[in-house]
Amino acid sequence: MADNFLTKNKVELGQCLEYGDGLALDAYPALYEAVKARVGPEAARLFAEPLLSRGNNSAPPTVSWYSEFDGTGQPLNRLDSAAQSAATSVLARQLGAIGALIDDPDVGQIVSAALHVRDPEDIWVVDGHPVLLNWGILPADMARDTSSRTAHFGRVLGRFMALSAAPPLTSLEREERAATQNAARAEAAAENARAAGGTTAATMAGATATGAAAGTAAGAVPPVTPPPEPPRARERRAVPAGAWIPLVVLLLLAAGALAWLLIPGNRIFPERRADLVDPSEAVRLAEEVNRSLQERVIALRTARDGAVCRWDGTLLMPDGVTIEGMLPRNEFDPNDRAGAVRTARADPVLPPAAERVQVQGAGGFADTISLLNHIAARTAMVLVQGATGLATGTGFFVGPDLLVTNYHVIENAGDGGIYVTNTALSSLQPAELIKTLGPLPTTGGDFALLRVPGASQPSFPIVSTDRSLRLQSVIAAGYPGDLLNTDQQFRALRSGNLEAVPDLAVTDGTISAEQKLNAGTEVLVHSAPISTGNSGGPLIDMCGRLIGVNTFVVRGPLRNLNFALAGSDLVQFLEGTAALPSVETTACAPRVKRPSVPMEETAEATGTDTGTGAGAGTGTDGTAPKGLPRLNLPAMDQ
Repeated sequence: MADNFLTKNKVELGQCLEYGDGLALDAYPALYEAVKARVGPEAARLFAEPLLSRGNNSAPPTVSWYSEFDGTGQPLNRLDSAAQSAATSVLARQLGAIGALIDDPDVGQIVSAALHVRDPEDIWVVDGHPVLLNWGILPADMARDTSSRTAHFGRVLGRFMALSAAPPLTSLEREERAATQNAARAEAAAENARAAGGTTAATMAGATATGAAAGTAAGAVPPVTPPPEPPRARERRAVPAGAWIPLVVLLLLAAGALAWLLIPGNRIFPERRADLVDPSEAVRLAEEVNRSLQERVIALRTARDGAVCRWDGTLLMPDGVTIEGMLPRNEFDPNDRAGAVRTARADPVLPPAAERVQVQGAGGFADTISLLNHIAARTAMVLVQGATGLATGTGFFVGPDLLVTNYHVIENAGDGGIYVTNTALSSLQPAELIKTLGPLPTTGGDFALLRVPGASQPSFPIVSTDRSLRLQSVIAAGYPGDLLNTDQQFRALRSGNLEAVPDLAVTDGTISAEQKLNAGTEVLVHSAPISTGNSGGPLIDMCGRLIGVNTFVVRGPLRNLNFALAGSDLVQFLEGTAALPSVETTACAPRVKRPSVPMEETAEATGTDTGTGAGAGTGTDGTAPKGLPRLNLPAMDQ
C-alpha cells in the first residue's frame, strides 16, 4: 500500500461509479496492475490509492487518499505557472497513454471509470508528480447523463486528452463508441481511396497527353488506351498455375520448421524442466495452503468478534494480548511506557511494524537495533554480468566476507564477473565464487557461496529446527526487478556511479506450509510477496534470524505461492566452508517497542482533557490534540 497520506474527504456512495459487483474505488489493485502492465509503473502511480470507509449511522462515508510519492501535495491549479507547465506536460503524456486502454476488452471498463474525476481541484501535484484524487466519482446524477458528463470531463481531464466524449461507462456507450470509430475509419479510408484515385487518374491523363503529343509530333497515330476491364471479368480470370508455387514453398518451409522444433534438443526455448513437485505432493501442498488460509480467516474473525478496547485505547484480543501479540501495558509499572521493549508472540493477529521490532545487538538486549536496520546491514544486491547482459539478484552474509545467494542467480556469469553492494559496503564490490549447489531440479539445492574480499559484515543467525513454523510472521528482503526499474539509485549505478546503492525492499507475511520437494529439499511456502530479483534473498523471522532463502514463485490463476529453501538445507550446504554461522533451534520470541503514547500520558504532557464528554480529546478545530497521533480508522458497521 502507498504510505504517504495526502488528504481525507467525505463522499456520497451514490456518486461513486460502479465496477463489477462493487465500486471502482474497490478495484484500485486491478486498476493499478492493469495500467502498470500495459503503460508502466509511473502511469499507474497517477491514481492515488483510496481507503474507503462506507460509514454508519453516526459517521458519513469517507475516502482517505495515499500516494507513493513523498510530500504534502496541492492542487495543480494552485501552483505557479512554471510548476503547472511541467506537471501538465507529464499529466498529458500519461493520460494519453492511459486513454489508449479505454477500448481494451479486458481493462477498458475500469480505466474508463477511473478517468472520471469529481472536480478540477482533485488534480494534485506531489513532489512534482501529478496525482489524481476522487477518481471514479462524479457529481450527483451525472453518470446517467452523457452530455453533462462529457461537458464535465472536458473541464477536468478532457483538457489533457484528445477525446471528443467522456469515456464510456455502459455497454451501450461502448458499442456506440465502437460504431463511431468504425464509421470514422471507413470515412478516412474512403477519403484516402478517393485521393489516391484522383492522383492516379491525373497521372495517367498526363502520361497519355504527353504520349499523344510525342506521337503527333512524329507523324504517328496517337495510341488508344483500352478501357479498364470490368470487375466481374477480373474476378473470373483464371489464376495461373505458377502463382501457387510461392505459397506451396512457404507451407513446406513452415511444416519443416515445425517438425524440427518437435525434435528433442532443437527447441528455440529450453525444454520444460521436470516439475519440482509431483502431482500428489502438489495436491497436498494446495490443501495445506488452503488449510492455513482457513485457519487465518478463523483467527481474524475470532479476533474481530471478541476484541475489546481498554480504557487507554489498547485493543485486546480474546486471549488477552494486543493485536501485535503483546501483553497490555501495566499502568502500575512506570517503566512500561511508550517505547518500552516487551516480548511478543511470533504468530500475532497482525505483525508489529518492523521498525519497532528490536533485535539483540553485539552487547545483548542492552544494545538493540531495529529489525529493519538489522536486515539492511546483512542483505546485499548481487549483479552478474553475463553473455546475455546484466542480471540481478539478492544475497545475504553468513560470515564477515562470505555471502550466499541462489545458484541460478550466478550460473550464467561470464567474464564480466559477479559484484555485490549494499549501504554498508557503500560501493560496488567484486565477488569470488567459492562453492555452488544446483540446479535445483537435479541436485535438490540452489545455493552459491561468494567471497567479497575486504568486506567485514555482520551475518544472520540461521534457524535449523524440526519444530513447525506455520503461521509465524516473516519478512522477505531483496531487490525485486519491478522496483529497480524505477529506482533512481539503480539507474545511477548502471550509468557508472559505483557508489549508488538501490533501496532494499521488504515485505511481510506468514508461513503457509512446510513441504519437501521431489529431491527431499525442505521448502517454506509463505505469503510475503517476492518476484524476480528477490532470488537468493533472506526470509527472516521476527527475531532477525534467517529461516529460509527465497528461491522461486509458482504463479497460479488466483494467487502466487512464494517458496524459500529452508535454513536447515543451507546449514548443510555451508558445512566444510569457512562460514561458521550461528545455528539456533529455539522458538522465536520477538522483542517489540510499545506503540503510540498512552492517552493519560498525552494528557499529562499537553493538559488535554481525556474525558468522554463533548469535545473531549480533540482540539477546537476537530483535529487530534497535540502530541497524540491522528488515526484514519475506517468506521465500523453496526
